[in-house]
Amino acid sequence: MTSTLGQLADSINAQLINGNSAQPIHGVATLAAAQQGEISFLTNFKHLPNALQSQASAIIVGRVIADLEIPQLVSENPYLSWAKTVALFKADRSSHLPLSIHPSACIDPSCQISDNTHIGANVVIGANSTVGSDCKIHSGVVIEENCQLGNNVEIHPNVVIHFGSQIGNRCNIWSNAVIGSYGFGNAKDGAQFVRIHQLGNTILEDDVDIGAGATIDRGAVDNTVIKRGAKIDNLVMIAHNVIIGEDTAIAAQTGISGSTKIGNQVLIAGQVGFVGHIEIGDQSFIGAQAGVSKSFPAGSKITGYPARNLMDVRRSDTAITHLPKLIKKVKLLEQKISALTNKA
Repeated sequence: MTSTLGQLADSINAQLINGNSAQPIHGVATLAAAQQGEISFLTNFKHLPNALQSQASAIIVGRVIADLEIPQLVSENPYLSWAKTVALFKADRSSHLPLSIHPSACIDPSCQISDNTHIGANVVIGANSTVGSDCKIHSGVVIEENCQLGNNVEIHPNVVIHFGSQIGNRCNIWSNAVIGSYGFGNAKDGAQFVRIHQLGNTILEDDVDIGAGATIDRGAVDNTVIKRGAKIDNLVMIAHNVIIGEDTAIAAQTGISGSTKIGNQVLIAGQVGFVGHIEIGDQSFIGAQAGVSKSFPAGSKITGYPARNLMDVRRSDTAITHLPKLIKKVKLLEQKISALTNKA
């Protein structure tokens, strides 16, 4: 795709400064790599030296930068404007994904497949499952019986969607994710374990993204639910009966134990671990590698192991860095006290 700076400014709701609105733009790039005809962005001003030397045809910024001679697209939300810009230049895969069913696909006759859907090679779809319109189901995907997929869903290669799972509209599930597997439920019979069968389902509401290699267990009795707009990164593990709130984002390698409830618009950094049966309130933030062992109210900002108030952790960490000097001072004081005591 090729656009002009003027068209681009209008589409991302930005103001063009010091630029020619007719300048053609054919792609996006980083500040260091950008060449003429490409656009970049600057949200962190520690990268301003790179911006001053960039060869980009324009840079998306949050405010006018006087020293920057490159044309600027000034936006109140530059990162959102960048996201909209990148979307304009995303790869066009239409010629590689015909709206048809590959001959090697194995689809049960009882399935309902809507129009304008791509189903790739070696896809398996089980009995009584339904697939909405304008879906893209890539090669090697397995969708078991009684599943429901909404419209405009994209399922990338080798995803497994187990029986009874429900996928909403405009969901995007990346390669090797597993949706609806059994939760980890076992009862002890002496020295042996007896499996507790998982009778609930897994529900992904509209506009949910699931990263590569993520696993989402089905519910034990009630359902596991990922609510509208939630974004789940690669290699995240979500156990049975977990509820993830609307517009919540969870970074890679996080593990959430069973029956935990995460509120709306919660931000969870990488490698966080949650015990089961706790609740995290809306609009909370949880720092990387936190160990969350209890519930927290809405608006909490926590980190550390065990997780606690973010500022308390930072103060503790700062204090720890001063311990070596403090120990030296204490030893000197002990020596002075000992010397004074001996004189007396």
